[in-house]
Amino acid sequence: MSRPTLNDIARALGVSKMTVSRAMRGERHVGADLRAKIAAVAENLGYQPDPEIAKLMTHMRRARQTAPPRTLAFVWAEREAAEIAKSSWSQQLVRGAHQQAKKLGFQLEEFHLAARGMTGRRLSSILEARGIPGFILSPLISRSRGHVSMAWEKFSSVVIGLGYARPQLHRVHHHHFLGMMTALRMLKKQGHERIGFYSGSTINERMFRAWSASFLAHHPLARPEKLLALRKTPARADFLAWVRKEKPEVVIDGGHVVAEWLTALPASKRPMLVTLAWHSDFPQVGGIDQQADVLGAAAVDLLVTQYQQNERGIPAAPKIVMTEGVWRASS
Repeated sequence: MSRPTLNDIARALGVSKMTVSRAMRGERHVGADLRAKIAAVAENLGYQPDPEIAKLMTHMRRARQTAPPRTLAFVWAEREAAEIAKSSWSQQLVRGAHQQAKKLGFQLEEFHLAARGMTGRRLSSILEARGIPGFILSPLISRSRGHVSMAWEKFSSVVIGLGYARPQLHRVHHHHFLGMMTALRMLKKQGHERIGFYSGSTINERMFRAWSASFLAHHPLARPEKLLALRKTPARADFLAWVRKEKPEVVIDGGHVVAEWLTALPASKRPMLVTLAWHSDFPQVGGIDQQADVLGAAAVDLLVTQYQQNERGIPAAPKIVMTEGVWRASS
């Protein structure tokens, strides 16, 4: 039996093949009732699109386009423009997103929810008026800003990071569990055993305790609990007291908080420092490069996929895409 075609569906309903094709692509000028009838007939006939033909048609449509690239949005949820400009991680993140958008035939425009007078509803109206069909939301750090009141039903959307974001949307984030595991394995290869981890508890909770879980699961010592120090508000005096008491050979830091604090210790008693958020501003401290540009590019990939498949609103089954970091030795 031959495979059902668009012509078969069109003949069954007495409409044109082009109408069926447009309905399958979710184009708005095909009425909702007719789209529903076409979908029902397609299901009854057992129609399945040929992925190779769909790929070819997508390429041909793109080749015919002469209009400027379609614009997508990158929405900074909490940080203001001046603060973002000073953060090398943020700049790397959005640069990777811009580059991937351009590669896929789109352009990316940045917006700031922290700007004076801006709200989620107002930004939604701006994006809709501009014909921007989707956006990437930057990492949510503050618990109080966990809910962003965008008009989700009108857009495709992706959130970077796990955080406290509500509602549950498609997300991309760095594989923090694997990052800690990689750091511990590299340090173990170097012969270290007394490896400590000192960090704020809030950031660890934001990633569903991936760092602490990986630390306890992959530490070279059988009982590393005392070498795990998670504090709600990390403090210099507390950190130094912990180092003096537990005497770690290496301290893993969740960011770059403790580097300056270590200078208070004599060089002979100063543990080696490793960070889980390596970046080129501090090459003297080795650790895990989260490759923020790769994270930004992955967010664009996920957003463009939704746009091309005409997916809008809050997904019934949110996806989580994780990207890997790489180990960077200290310079």
